[in-house]
Amino acid sequence: MSFNNANGGRQLTDLLIIGAGPYGISLAAHAKAHCLTYTLLGYPMHFWKHQMPQNMFIRTHPDSVYLSDPHESFTLLRFAAESGIDLPVPLPRPLFVDYATWFAARTGVRFTPEHVLQLSRTADGYEAVTEGGGVYTARHAVIATGLQHYSYIPDTYDGLPPGLVSHTFALTDFRPFAGKQVAVIGSGQSAWEAAALLHMAGSDAELIYRRDAANYREGQSGSELIQLGETFFDLPLEQKREKQVQPPGSAAAFLRPYVEGKIRETGNAVVQKAEAVDGGKLRLELSNGETRLFDHLVSASGYRIDIGRVPFLEQRLLELLEREDDGNGRYPKLDAHFMSSLPGLYIAGPLASYSHGPAFRFIAGVRKACRSIIPRIVRSMAHARSGSS
Repeated sequence: MSFNNANGGRQLTDLLIIGAGPYGISLAAHAKAHCLTYTLLGYPMHFWKHQMPQNMFIRTHPDSVYLSDPHESFTLLRFAAESGIDLPVPLPRPLFVDYATWFAARTGVRFTPEHVLQLSRTADGYEAVTEGGGVYTARHAVIATGLQHYSYIPDTYDGLPPGLVSHTFALTDFRPFAGKQVAVIGSGQSAWEAAALLHMAGSDAELIYRRDAANYREGQSGSELIQLGETFFDLPLEQKREKQVQPPGSAAAFLRPYVEGKIRETGNAVVQKAEAVDGGKLRLELSNGETRLFDHLVSASGYRIDIGRVPFLEQRLLELLEREDDGNGRYPKLDAHFMSSLPGLYIAGPLASYSHGPAFRFIAGVRKACRSIIPRIVRSMAHARSGSS
């Protein structure tokens, strides 16, 4: 794995890739294999390293966890074999980060480790300005960022002091909650993980959720989600709408021993009112008529994907982007090859999940995105060269 020097040069490359997680790394591997020049902007696997709890697991079976190169040569199974390790089930998150680092090294991916401050259009294509003052231009650009811009906390908690409420996003150190009473609101994987990690850190946690009871699911292979990613775009509209509806929250069955018998659970309840009270406490009024006092609340309320919340997109560029008819205009409209309404601007990952389906909220869509985007860019460049000759 190697790094580019951010020298601020304006050399025009074929491709800008914004986001250095699984999608960005895989796109770079495909670009390199197709002899495209590229700049991969972002800190390698930053979200996975620094904004997710490291002592928890990936719920998808290791057989369906991988990054993508053109020949599918550098798989998680190959990494395990070459590293002399047995892949545990479930898969620890740090092991996936190690795999991504190995993958990048084996495929020759090069990083420019800087955050992008602004992406804008130019006469030749697109320009990215970085935190270090670098200016990078390319004929094409791919936005391949993850969920970091979209964390959602319900309006019920508006007005609470910041010290009393957190979102599960970026909550990685639970030691400060030792000896404290903490409410975890939600019924999905992130709620159960947070509750388990709070208990392990010595806090008195309580899970509060609207379901009647916990919803545990056995380990998911991920193969069905991957297949859906391959076919979703061409489905009839009614089938797309059915697939786009997210199922009720569930937790992986491997979390059961971390929670059951250790953490209080209150089901069939919704927080109707939350207020700060004397002594730095938080008072919750629940729909079942009960009240609770806590030191802190953790909202496992998920994410609301919205391209308008991507901080580095120039306002003029945002205005020009055509949106999907999702009722809110939060998703960019993408074609079969993930290109937006702006020529040469492609979008992968969660922002593509309305056009291309729920696989793209996760790494299950990596292969489809790479095999669609990079060949399309190669063809468009060949067409441009033949037209100018």
